[in-house]
Amino acid sequence: MTSTSPNSTRQADNGATAVTIIDVLSGQRAVLAAAGDPARRPDLLREHVIEPLRPVWEPMFANPWMQDKRRQLPSLDDPAGIADMLQLYPLDGDPDAGLALLDRFAAADSLAACGAAVVRALDVLAPSAHGIEIAPVEYTLALASPDAPWLGDRNWGYTGFGGMGGVIMMLALPDGRNLPRLPAMAAHETHHKVRLAFEPWNPATITVGQYYVLEGLAEAFAAELYGEESLGPWVTFVAPDELAKHKPALCEALEKTGDPRPYLFGDWASGFGGYEPLGLPDFIGYTAGYQLVRSYLRASGQSAAEASWLPWREIVAGSDWA
Repeated sequence: MTSTSPNSTRQADNGATAVTIIDVLSGQRAVLAAAGDPARRPDLLREHVIEPLRPVWEPMFANPWMQDKRRQLPSLDDPAGIADMLQLYPLDGDPDAGLALLDRFAAADSLAACGAAVVRALDVLAPSAHGIEIAPVEYTLALASPDAPWLGDRNWGYTGFGGMGGVIMMLALPDGRNLPRLPAMAAHETHHKVRLAFEPWNPATITVGQYYVLEGLAEAFAAELYGEESLGPWVTFVAPDELAKHKPALCEALEKTGDPRPYLFGDWASGFGGYEPLGLPDFIGYTAGYQLVRSYLRASGQSAAEASWLPWREIVAGSDWA
């Protein structure tokens, strides 16, 4: 397998899926390097960051989970506002600090490593062998805002989104803890692409159980490719005794439809996520989903890659969460 370089396209899954790498990091560098010419920076942001990310942000304006009275969506002609919505490094951020962070990505060759992880994940899952056609995938890694609500120490400074059409976007404030884990997250988000092609979701009808299996399989798959030491904090955030306390209520909620995010992220994200808190711990759904899937894999003897082609209810039924 050859490595994937910025602004390149290659075929994965025996040539069935095109993977394109969008080099937003270079665009962010151009914006930060123009700190001495503030009048030019919004245009640079629009041209080299926001416009390449149109496949990411444009669908957000139609997402019902974004339509909340507590959330003010930016104007479509406001590049700084869209950057803020995407939690990107802001125009008024410290340029020297931002450039230093971009240098950390470059030193780790993060964009190429994550692009290679996307290709590897598709090759291992082999959707075409299962009769599934995956639309072309666009992958991007961007420097996050230090004030991004979805990041911070709770998230170890990185996060990803893989459920938006053909786009996978990851955000990070690079440091020694998250840099080595970025390829595993890229594999996790790629798994979402494949899984959602096999078992699609609808925001109005997705169940808590489907979301738990979606996340648990992606975490288990990433661990198979990169080792459990590569996983982030989400799957271990809730201690075993705390999870056991909430497990009966979570099992009862597995068939619940509507917005599953309260059961996934817990109460901490309710304020800016636009949902009502339910008295649940941080990231409880990630821990629960991972433990549910691991329970099924132990009982069945299957790998996460093999189980990725099973309906979510079959996985639940074969676990100790049934």
